[in-house]
Amino acid sequence: MADQKTEDRKGGPGHTVVLAVVLVFPILKVAWTVGGGDAAWDVLVALEPKNWVDVLMGMVRNSVILAFVLAVVVSRMTFVFMAARGSLHDGTDRRALILGTLMSLISPIAFGLLMTVFFGWRWGVFTALVAWLLRQGVVLEYLTGHRGGRERSARLAPWQHRAVSAERIVATLLSVVVLPIVAFAVALNGESWASLVKCEVQIGAVRRPGTLIELTRMGDGIVGWDLDRQEVANADGCVKVDGLVVREPWWR
Repeated sequence: MADQKTEDRKGGPGHTVVLAVVLVFPILKVAWTVGGGDAAWDVLVALEPKNWVDVLMGMVRNSVILAFVLAVVVSRMTFVFMAARGSLHDGTDRRALILGTLMSLISPIAFGLLMTVFFGWRWGVFTALVAWLLRQGVVLEYLTGHRGGRERSARLAPWQHRAVSAERIVATLLSVVVLPIVAFAVALNGESWASLVKCEVQIGAVRRPGTLIELTRMGDGIVGWDLDRQEVANADGCVKVDGLVVREPWWR
């Protein structure tokens, strides 16, 4: 079990995938959406590193499935990480079980509230419930000593073994299979990560209408990616466009 605890200290299975989703897939999103190469670099320079997280936030906000899977995976990963560092105390008495249950509720409720704000209460309740259920095997194993790297203090019933194994399989599939597939699909779906806006674009001394992907706000106007001229441009007098489609998705 020592090896399991060492893995838990990294956040459990899938922590590398989560890092890739957070760090790499937003850049892939930009590259596919604007056409790659110099265009992608120009957009990233205009965004500046401090705003790159806006791309990830846009991907999550525009895909309820990605938001759900990422919330569940991150919730479990942080719980496993904290459990390996002593947040769950050993013991099977009532007090330990109550504290373990309460500890396992905090993050699911928080993610559930976020999902409720952006996608409605049904997704909020569903996310909180799934995130909580995928923690219960961890709680049980740490409280009974089956995962803490010490001599086991209590035996697990056969049904508990099956429940713990099922939880591990589901958690692993979500983190190392489902999450990267969903993130890849969202990155290459051809939709903008930010609002599309129709603006008056300044081109030298000339102004003309254009459609842009909003990158950053600048005074009364914006800095955006001009879809017609394929370049970063300054614009003002912007009106939001319904829809986010910029190009065909990769699979077409």
